Amino acid sequence: MARFRAPTDLPESLDRAAEAADEPSLVASPVRRRQVLPRWVHRADRAMVRHLHRGEYHPGVDRGLRMLSRAADRGMLWFGIASSLAAAGRWRAGIRGIASLLTASAVTNLIGKRVFGGERPDHTLLPVVRRIRAMPTSPSFPSGHSASAAAFAAGVALERPVAGAVVVPVAAAVCYSRVHTGAHWPSDVVGGAAIGLAAAGASALVARTARSGRRVAGPAAPSIPLPPLADGRGLVIIVNPGSGLGGDPSAELRRRLPHARLIRTSPGADPAALARKAVRRRGWSTAVRALGVSGGDGTVSAIAHVAREAELPLAVFPTGTRNAFARTAGLASVADTARAIVDGSGLHVDVAEVRVGDGPAATAINTVSLGVYPQLVDARARAGRRLGKVWGALVAVPRVLKRSEPFDVEVDGRAARVWSVFIGVNDYRTLEQGPLWRGRLDDGALDVRILHAGRRRRRTALSMTLLGGRPRRADAAARTPAFETFHAREVRVELRDPAGRPGFAKDGEASVDPLTGAVTVRILPRGLRIYAPH
Repeated sequence: MARFRAPTDLPESLDRAAEAADEPSLVASPVRRRQVLPRWVHRADRAMVRHLHRGEYHPGVDRGLRMLSRAADRGMLWFGIASSLAAAGRWRAGIRGIASLLTASAVTNLIGKRVFGGERPDHTLLPVVRRIRAMPTSPSFPSGHSASAAAFAAGVALERPVAGAVVVPVAAAVCYSRVHTGAHWPSDVVGGAAIGLAAAGASALVARTARSGRRVAGPAAPSIPLPPLADGRGLVIIVNPGSGLGGDPSAELRRRLPHARLIRTSPGADPAALARKAVRRRGWSTAVRALGVSGGDGTVSAIAHVAREAELPLAVFPTGTRNAFARTAGLASVADTARAIVDGSGLHVDVAEVRVGDGPAATAINTVSLGVYPQLVDARARAGRRLGKVWGALVAVPRVLKRSEPFDVEVDGRAARVWSVFIGVNDYRTLEQGPLWRGRLDDGALDVRILHAGRRRRRTALSMTLLGGRPRRADAAARTPAFETFHAREVRVELRDPAGRPGFAKDGEASVDPLTGAVTVRILPRGLRIYAPH
């Protein structure tokens, strides 16, 4: 393949461009770049750019870096990765990354470029294959693309180090691409990256303060005394060793609760059946006084149903991926739950009873949904078996949004054509279709949110609603041409096409098999006792 070399007079041309960068920029600024940045920075800029531009690169490298730089325009690359993280269950990491990105972008464009300014390198000295199509006209220092890339990657890494290890190399490539394509001086990239890292640190501080504030606000449900179990005596814990990313928690459970009985699940095993067998077992020296569960929310909801049947309190150890239920109850670690068990402190929380047709009742602790979200969870799981969770989500999101179709239902007897039906146990008050957290576990109502399809199947609106949503007041009923929300104590959703496959999910466990009847969800106020710190 052909190779490209920069013009022979590049050193002198770069010197002229660097001197121009020290002249007053097109945007008035009170402090000029030359007055703020030391002379050695300008010399280093010229030397590094001269070295990079003299080099020969494979055309595929030039083309790839140019396309990567363009993909990061207006943060579109990072918004796409954030949506994939959300689909993979790393929604908090995606939110943290986007929050950091928005902060860094505001500081860079509203303050940094106005204060420092400066002209960009002369990109006409580069071979055509390396140039970006439209050179930005904004001042050069600092680099907005680099600020956004560093902020997003650092925000994700602070929340999910494993996901951050995947994102950081992409962010580093975006930063380098700004120099490689002639859009920025190296010092612009370094300055932008520093702003991005600072923005991520600030967002981490704000998030930590917000979480502390929620904890100080009090328990999420009425506090109740429960049987204190010294060293875990009388406690049976169902352990799903394959849940979450932290590995098998059995060793820590045995260390903190040495007298508890641990029952480990295996692939294909029914955790609810194991729990029922343990509750009915005779011959143990200590009677079963409480059930425990270590796993994701799907496993927790299965064991919660058995605990309700046996009228036993439940101990939830947050070792899954999201741990939404445990987090709302104030359980951030195995140590939190173990301490509550020994102290005998607990909460009385709401759950929901779910029936599909004439089938047996099940317990929901978080959410029930039909439509796009269950399809997304199922597609992510299928792709994740081959590619891993994060890359599986990257493949699943565009595939589901492209192939999904609206479906006809009757909600409490009202006919509608919808994209999705979301039913939350208690009020999810942050986002409409992509809820982040709920403030209480005892408000005694179901939070119902229906995304209507309307006359035209608008997939763009569907995508934005699923990935973002819109804020609203808690306990406020609202209706738009596309979106409906209300609270209820019982909801019945029936498919008008019995052979339809819209997808069904309960507490993150999804299926796309045809439903055997109407889905009925009923709130059970204070239907479950759980160990939790007061």
